[in-house]
Amino acid sequence: MQKKLVQSSLALSAAAALGLGSAFVATPAMADSAPQKLDLQSEAHVQKALSGIEGVNAYGAEDGELNIGVAKKTDEIKDLEKQYKNINVTEGVKELKPYADNDLVGGAGYLVKAGESGGACSTGFSGWDGDGKPVVLTAGHCSKIINEDSNEFEGDTTVDQTETPSTSAANGGEGFQASGNGVIGKWGFANFGGDLLEGADEAEWPEPSESDIDFAVINVDESKYNVKGGITDWTSADSDDLAKSTTEITKVGSHKEGAISKSGRTTGKTEGKVLPRESYDFDYQNVGGRWVHGFGVTAPIDKPFSQPGDSGGGVYQGNTAVGVISGGGDLDANTSFTWVADLDHSLEESGTDFKLEKPGEEAPDAPKAEDQTIEPEAKVTGQAEPGAKVKVTWEATGEEGEEGTGAQAEEQGSKTITANKEGEFSVEGPKAEGDYKFTATATVDGQESKTTEFDVTVEKDESETPAPAEREISIDPKQITASDFVQEKKGVTITVKGFDEGEKATLKVASGPENVEGITLDETANENGAAAFSIYGTSASDPEAYLGKYDVEVTGANDTEDESALTGTFEVVADEDGTGGGTGGDDDGNNDDGNDDGNGDGGSDLPRTGAELTGLAAGAGLLLVGGAAVVLTMRRKNNN
Repeated sequence: MQKKLVQSSLALSAAAALGLGSAFVATPAMADSAPQKLDLQSEAHVQKALSGIEGVNAYGAEDGELNIGVAKKTDEIKDLEKQYKNINVTEGVKELKPYADNDLVGGAGYLVKAGESGGACSTGFSGWDGDGKPVVLTAGHCSKIINEDSNEFEGDTTVDQTETPSTSAANGGEGFQASGNGVIGKWGFANFGGDLLEGADEAEWPEPSESDIDFAVINVDESKYNVKGGITDWTSADSDDLAKSTTEITKVGSHKEGAISKSGRTTGKTEGKVLPRESYDFDYQNVGGRWVHGFGVTAPIDKPFSQPGDSGGGVYQGNTAVGVISGGGDLDANTSFTWVADLDHSLEESGTDFKLEKPGEEAPDAPKAEDQTIEPEAKVTGQAEPGAKVKVTWEATGEEGEEGTGAQAEEQGSKTITANKEGEFSVEGPKAEGDYKFTATATVDGQESKTTEFDVTVEKDESETPAPAEREISIDPKQITASDFVQEKKGVTITVKGFDEGEKATLKVASGPENVEGITLDETANENGAAAFSIYGTSASDPEAYLGKYDVEVTGANDTEDESALTGTFEVVADEDGTGGGTGGDDDGNNDDGNDDGNGDGGSDLPRTGAELTGLAAGAGLLLVGGAAVVLTMRRKNNN
């Protein structure tokens, strides 16, 4: 049932407020579509506005504003919000259940019937199966009637009631007293180890198998018990309500070396240490004459990790469920030993779909955000579920977490943004330099995640920006014979440097011999800021047509007003006037008399781009000499 908490300032009687069928209803107060102000001093107005609205889980009024909390905004609540300008709706507020002695948590005692006799075990972890039905995980041997002499199975036990916590051995009592809340439920999956290890000759024993688990599921009667996802610490046993004081269990995982905890009806909450592999390198233990997969835990002999009756009790590390108690004894005179059936392995082998939150009510994953250092007003980034509403808050912190001072202290606030389709979100960071504590909380379908905390340091980048590389152009060769110019593997190479990586560089043959039209070509600068172009003629039958001097210039897409084009020249000469292969040279980009080193760069390690200009279809790229069509080709050379 959803309770409504009504403040006395509203002058609503309990009978009036709660006599609405446990619901509020919104009906239009007037025909005017503009938002109205609800008169909170008028009981009649409030009852008329708030009658029939489902899902209100929190309620209050202050300073003329009516504040209600809902799990999810329904259409009726959205309409109510639009109708009244002084009604504020907070989404993501869940209905709370009152604590009750029939709440079933991990670590509690329960009774089983075995024919005319019976016994007691402990619950491991409570939760839900894949269909949303409540279940309890425990030890498989609790489901079996076992002959004490032969270890043979003689039948199955029957699940009975929970044990009264105040009378349990963990609380100093004798135990075995039924709570009176009714039978918990029935056995679902149940398995205790593999085949019986019979005979004194261990060589004849069956080999252990991955399926040798000590694990069982109780299908809970939800008309009698409410399962809770925590594990009790037994401090509230006197009240007979173990759910009042629990450790939250958020996930199932594999065990790790180090400290470990357990809760059970005989010894309550206890601490131990996982046996490291180098000390106990075994995955299977003989428990009651059967192999059981798991791991070992030790504790002082006077403070044992487990005792009889703790079987099935939940074993956990932090907020992670890692196993249930299978068996135990003394390792030596000073050390007790417990064998734990590992939970992740048992769930996998049994095919059990176990959830710590009821399907459909799972909280979204908490946002992920690393500690980060940014420049003033740069983006603070993180990751959440795609489409999640992420509330980010921040406040300045000084040394050792104290509040910031000065301009930094004023840098605090919050902002809610929507994660994009990749789940990325960002907010503008603070302007003042210093350290800040950030939090991020995601809301999805009215469900709120846990809050992620992370630190952000704001500081200016004092490092010097590297000076841009000096731009230069190299033409190789600067003079070439006509017969060489019409050879594809020769021709003229124009190399430029000093551009930005990825910048488009544009080459233009600005002028040439009489009747020659200019051409242009684009290339992208590589990671070193360089690009190269190659030019050659294709009319090998008439190389003399190319004779003359050509002016070229190269500009960049990122050029500023202060940057001029790089310029240079090359000349095609008659064979009897040239030097054969021509001469190389480097231009400084501003004149025709560059420093000629005799071989030039050539740009052999750079990408070279060109598009053959063939025939009249080449348009502006066509070279016309004396009215005859002459082809000038720009080609892409392979990287060496």
